[in-house]
Amino acid sequence: MPIEPDLLWTDLAVEVAPRRPLSRSRIVAAAVAVADAEGLDAVSMPRLARELGTAPMSLYRHVPHKDALVDLMLDAAIGPAPAEARGSWRERLAAWARENLGVFRRHPWTLPLVTAARRMGPQECAWGERALGVLADAGLAPSDRGSVLHLVNGYVRGAAVPVADRVPDPAAIERSGRAGELPLMLALLAAPRPGPGGDDDAFEFGLARVLDGVEAHFGLRAT
Repeated sequence: MPIEPDLLWTDLAVEVAPRRPLSRSRIVAAAVAVADAEGLDAVSMPRLARELGTAPMSLYRHVPHKDALVDLMLDAAIGPAPAEARGSWRERLAAWARENLGVFRRHPWTLPLVTAARRMGPQECAWGERALGVLADAGLAPSDRGSVLHLVNGYVRGAAVPVADRVPDPAAIERSGRAGELPLMLALLAAPRPGPGGDDDAFEFGLARVLDGVEAHFGLRAT
């Protein structure tokens, strides 16, 4: 069920008179807190009613259904666009990408949502505007800005997936009788695990290669 357009784009700070104890902003904040602690599946209207000390039906005066709530949660978790970084277009876009990754690390439940068919809210649009401004300053044409934004966004979202959660068990591979088909995978799994900062090092390596490609393709200067 699609969210009503005016709901997602209404200012949460002014949509309810201050004297009312329950507001859409309070509901959304409580839902984000539950999702951060226990995952998105733990969010329900009855659960939020208990958290807020109210009746479930009272929530529907502010949020018509859970799908609308999830859209509002996503935009709230994304938050305001980061402050404008200084430096070259590469440095500014890299800083934007790191801040973007930080959103998914703080709110892991948002990652499946941004890769699904959900409309962008005002906060997410503001993030896009910030990155597009960097690319406009670099001299890229409007259509090229969109392509680069899509590329960098795709890299960040892929890098945000917790790799450790998907790593197969080497012993299970051995027991399956397929070890001979996967010698390089087994060698990788046997290699020493990265130390502190290893995930960040891998992210920075990939981000630099993405920006190398953008720089080379469009003939941009790094400074």
